[in-house]
Amino acid sequence: MNNLLYEVKYAVETHFKFLQTDFNFTPFKEVSLAYEYHFKASDEASNYINIHIELIASTPIWVNFNGVYIEDLVKDDLLDKYNKELHNLYDKNFKKYLKTKDVKYISANVDNYNLYGNVLNNNRLQRIGEIVAKKFYSLVKTSHEHINTKEKEYLKETEHINSCNLKELKELTKNLDFKKKFKESKKLVLDTDKCEIDIESIEELTKLMSTFSSQKFNNFEWYFVK
Repeated sequence: MNNLLYEVKYAVETHFKFLQTDFNFTPFKEVSLAYEYHFKASDEASNYINIHIELIASTPIWVNFNGVYIEDLVKDDLLDKYNKELHNLYDKNFKKYLKTKDVKYISANVDNYNLYGNVLNNNRLQRIGEIVAKKFYSLVKTSHEHINTKEKEYLKETEHINSCNLKELKELTKNLDFKKKFKESKKLVLDTDKCEIDIESIEELTKLMSTFSSQKFNNFEWYFVK
């Protein structure tokens, strides 16, 4: 799928060239991470855009501005139309591939990309470029507001972070007050030495105890998400 990479790169450099000419952004830098390719550019005020893909025909093209996906910053009917058309083009075959592992469905999506997908990708990136060019300063303001809101939500969710060892966690599963708070919450977030786990019921937590014990997990941080 090298043609995908080159075609997306060309579209990015074409439809977002205004960032360099009008807003003093750096040239786009291409960064590869495994099967992902990122095209990044920024300005002296630390505003940045990151456009990235996975190297498969049906890849979405993710566009985030200051760390927020463009669809979370603006509502645009034409952009929604392109997104829907891309989903309709690839999703059916990709779901069949995940179910059957038959590569003919991947091949079908390569054909779909060559016939329709490249044009749709180009149209979508062109539209996003038009939105960013027209609403640049509004997007800067909205993206910072969005991030600040998310940070406040996170701080509110995590203001009561608790620590315990495995023995204490086992005791908590029997504690009536703990069970009550769990029932009144959306989930329990449990951060271990090795991973973070979202747990949705006391029964699920109880079942995990044997796994924690066998894997020698002993240090936990946890909090409820209301």
